[in-house]
Amino acid sequence: MNVLSVLLPLRRLPPLAAGRELCRQSLCWAVLGLLGTEQALAQSRDLAEGSRIVFQALAMLDAWMPVLLLVWLLAGAVVWRWLPRRQTAVLYAAKQPVGMPLVVAAGCLLLFAMLAWVVVCPEHSGHARLLAADAAAQQWAQDHVSAPGRELLHVLTAAGDVRWLAVLVLLVAGGLALGGRWQALWAWVFFIGLNGLAVRLLKNLLDRARPEVLHEMLTSGASFPSGHTSGAVVVYGLLWLVLRGRLSPAARRAMAWLCGGLVATIALSRILLQAHFASDVLAGALLGLAWCALGALVLGPRGRAN
Repeated sequence: MNVLSVLLPLRRLPPLAAGRELCRQSLCWAVLGLLGTEQALAQSRDLAEGSRIVFQALAMLDAWMPVLLLVWLLAGAVVWRWLPRRQTAVLYAAKQPVGMPLVVAAGCLLLFAMLAWVVVCPEHSGHARLLAADAAAQQWAQDHVSAPGRELLHVLTAAGDVRWLAVLVLLVAGGLALGGRWQALWAWVFFIGLNGLAVRLLKNLLDRARPEVLHEMLTSGASFPSGHTSGAVVVYGLLWLVLRGRLSPAARRAMAWLCGGLVATIALSRILLQAHFASDVLAGALLGLAWCALGALVLGPRGRAN
């Protein structure tokens, strides 16, 4: 990084503003240095190239998404019935409360539907206010996120990239299979796959345009809902549900904070990078939380013996 490229533009700013800008840029570059800037950015570029291939494959399957979603639901139901009886009986024999997870899932899906209606219906009374709020968030990101800040955000948002999440899904699925936790394996694979197919189908149906300023970001599909956000909520949320029964209370709390922090970071990065509107990110979080709540029915605390 050339120091003069940072200092020379600051001559035109008032002293206080110049100091704040210099501090902000210095902090961003310091964090990038701690992460290993060159290696992190190189890996981010490689990840983007791999994601481009995945996005092209997804675009070819867009026309088949309704059929694929139906097949996935039917396959999930069939596999559930084929699980060993002692595994599937746990959900019913444990008599664990199911009211709260169902209420959370239904509430999230209802809020998602209401938000989608406001987004796609210009006649709705809240449409203009929602667009104004989205525009305000976009303008704030445009005005306050510097170039080194965007480089850092590119590295952070990769934690929700489809290729990284796919690797994590396969690793956890392999561990669950080796441990004979078939009920947990079914929930892990089924709800993550359900989220991916549902998000892609909703993107195609609602077809909301992306923000105009993308800063050379690689994106796939329409804007609503945010696939990065929903995928992060589902994967990291289910990961905590899968592992919490094998952790001590302190480790369980630490992992909850870690997973929550990752999800919040990924969601915020999508707004600050102007890859999504704020309402897209909120919709993705609601959709992902709904699948997590349904997954909690299978991965409840009474099912740890499996």
